[in-house]
Amino acid sequence: MEKRLLLAFVLSAVIFALWSVLFPPPKPPTPAPPRPTAVIPSPTAVGPADAASPIAAPDIEPSPAPEEAVVADLEERVRLVNDVMAVELTNRGAAIVSFELLGYTGDEGEPLDLIQTIDHPARSFPLQMVTPDGPDERLYSIERRGARGATFVWADGGGNRAEKSIELSGDGYGLDVEIRAHGALRGAAVSVGTGMRDLGLTERNSRLARWGDVVILADGELEEHRRAKLKQSFVVAPQALVYGGFQDTYFLSILRPRTAVAEVRVNRIEHRDPTAGEDSEPAVAAELLLLPRGSELSGQLLGAPKEYDLLQEIGGGVEQTLDFGVFGPISVVFLKALWWIYGVVGNYGVAIILLTVAIRLLLFPLMHTSTVSMRKMQKLQPKIKEIQAKHKKKKQDQQARAKMNQEMMALYKQEGVNPMGGCLPMLVQLPILWALYKLFLNAIELRLAPFMLWIQDLSAKDPYYITPILMTATMWLQQRLAPQAGDPQQQRIMRMLPLVFGIMFLQFPSGLVLYWLTNNVLTIIQQEVTLPLVGERK
Repeated sequence: MEKRLLLAFVLSAVIFALWSVLFPPPKPPTPAPPRPTAVIPSPTAVGPADAASPIAAPDIEPSPAPEEAVVADLEERVRLVNDVMAVELTNRGAAIVSFELLGYTGDEGEPLDLIQTIDHPARSFPLQMVTPDGPDERLYSIERRGARGATFVWADGGGNRAEKSIELSGDGYGLDVEIRAHGALRGAAVSVGTGMRDLGLTERNSRLARWGDVVILADGELEEHRRAKLKQSFVVAPQALVYGGFQDTYFLSILRPRTAVAEVRVNRIEHRDPTAGEDSEPAVAAELLLLPRGSELSGQLLGAPKEYDLLQEIGGGVEQTLDFGVFGPISVVFLKALWWIYGVVGNYGVAIILLTVAIRLLLFPLMHTSTVSMRKMQKLQPKIKEIQAKHKKKKQDQQARAKMNQEMMALYKQEGVNPMGGCLPMLVQLPILWALYKLFLNAIELRLAPFMLWIQDLSAKDPYYITPILMTATMWLQQRLAPQAGDPQQQRIMRMLPLVFGIMFLQFPSGLVLYWLTNNVLTIIQQEVTLPLVGERK
């Protein structure tokens, strides 16, 4: 054995030696002289795990011809306005400090501003450049281009220069942006912002509310990162970036570049929430930076409501930010039906009730079949229990169990009962229920939409929990009036469901609770109509 092993080693050595002689490795190429690199740090990274790796900039282009310094003396602001938005820019860093959507308001009726209030020295504003020294605070000279745009220029006279051209994209929600940087500023990151919009108390108190989440569409994949779950900073190096920015349930703020982007950096920032107490935990916000491949970054900064038709019109993958889930096409049908009904009645709460009535009328044949089948199964329960009792002692015997199932199936056939008849109609309804659930959670039409009396926001929870309590009561009554099928243990579990659902729905949007309450009432009415027809009541 040892001789064979030694022979194998010798043969292997000979083969390797012959191979190296016959096929020598190529000589390494002469190394090129090192190129200067521009290192853009992650100014808000916390700790080594959060630090983003440096990126080597492309070849340094020749510096522009010497020019005079272009620097403003005082901070000034420029306001660009169209029919749907008002954008305010400052020449300090040539950045956006306010992005108001004129057709929307906050909880207290204040203008809805997509720029979040954050008290942190490292925070950056949209379109502000971020250098190794932190956010750019230079005072740019402003050149107005009519009422729709402005150009910001800064130069030190020594070859370092930055120029930003910002203009309204027609009458929509976008800004056309061109940023050019030379000299030491070339390769600096461009910020999409830090966080997105301030939430009012109503949304803050909702466990379903989300805001300031990062969204990136690159290389054919949509990435969504929840702000609340952001544990550390990270870097994405896309081959093709479609857009990057922020979103919440109802609004988005993204930059759609037309030029190449080398990296997308997401920095985690801890800051103090001014609305929280002194002893509260630090709040978390995300900062998103784009690193251009060259000296220019151009594209469109888009801040818009997540309206279905608007996002479909914008296209380019932006429509993917409004996600109604796996049954999205059904949600869209219901959304358009809701629009039509609202156009007639002028109240989204009434529209939800009428939509629920229409859905129940369409499903009445299925619900009738389910009720009749459950009634027939209830009448068979004594005979089914007799069969089960007869084979109870032999339930571990496979042959006895098979015989019991055969007897039960024969009984179903004899009585003309389909054991799945009560379940199949419910399975058919599941896509509808899920589609409505996703619709009521995400439809911006319900945001701040009043119904009546104490319900003044169908997207928020019922402030007095009246509708969830009524929903629980009607669900319990519906069970009491329905035919009772199944064994006693199953019945006990079913009796617990109204309480479980009631607790869950305490925090749900009142529009969704209103739908469920209406559905329960209609189910009770349907049972009162159906059961006398099958002999349940006289």
